[in-house]
Amino acid sequence: MKLKIGVVFTAFSIFFAFLLFYLLKIVFPHLSFFKGLLFISLTLEIIFLWGVFDHKSWLFGRDFWRGPKNLPVMSLSFDDGPTEPFTSEIIDILRKYQVKATFFVLGRKVELYPEAIKKIAADGHEIGNHGYDHKVLPLKFPSEIKAEIKRTETLILSLTGKKPALFRVPHGWKGPWLKKAVREAGYELVSWTSGVWDTDQPGEQKIIQRSLKAFRNGAILLFHDGRGREEKPDCRQIVAALPTIIEAALSRGYQLVTVSGLIEISNLPSARNLD
Repeated sequence: MKLKIGVVFTAFSIFFAFLLFYLLKIVFPHLSFFKGLLFISLTLEIIFLWGVFDHKSWLFGRDFWRGPKNLPVMSLSFDDGPTEPFTSEIIDILRKYQVKATFFVLGRKVELYPEAIKKIAADGHEIGNHGYDHKVLPLKFPSEIKAEIKRTETLILSLTGKKPALFRVPHGWKGPWLKKAVREAGYELVSWTSGVWDTDQPGEQKIIQRSLKAFRNGAILLFHDGRGREEKPDCRQIVAALPTIIEAALSRGYQLVTVSGLIEISNLPSARNLD
């Protein structure tokens, strides 16, 4: 869904650039420099859109999206929650296999399901900040971005006594001042290596297949225990698929850690010489 939205924005943007070009040709039919101007403007526009919509882009500052390539370690992460009963079911599964994960929560959902946040913390999982209500933050001013982060931080802190260390921007969309605002709020900006598009509800087996294809050293896998602003999304498919995904990862020798754990491992001397 995120990719589809990004493609639509890009297509409209390029369409309007061409439309502007032809309008200028009608008004100024003898000025050929508009061809060069169009080429330059389209090139800059494509680069800008790549920086906004590609969560791995370095244009507006690098974020952490993958751990060391030379170590068999991965992170499971869940966005847009908590949502009950699904978050609690996911916690039960993680407990069964004795693995830890990172939950990037929305402040609005924290208000709806405060006990779920306590369960996440009590089981030793990591809680990351995902903003308050899944707004498109690149359209916001730095002060608004920091206010969004702070609002959710206050809620998490009141329930767990601990301030999150990581922030994942909704959709993975970045703007020119996002990373600076996140840093000033006291967070590290992180994204993910591979998403399995579980919110599209492709079916349990498809989620499993996509996850297994995404296995690689240092990978951060993106799942969801919510869906954007929806109060009662259906997350049964990821709950059903998760045990098979975890069993496959463990059987292949992967260690499953939190995203902060992956960052710590990445900073170790043994992880610095990447393949």
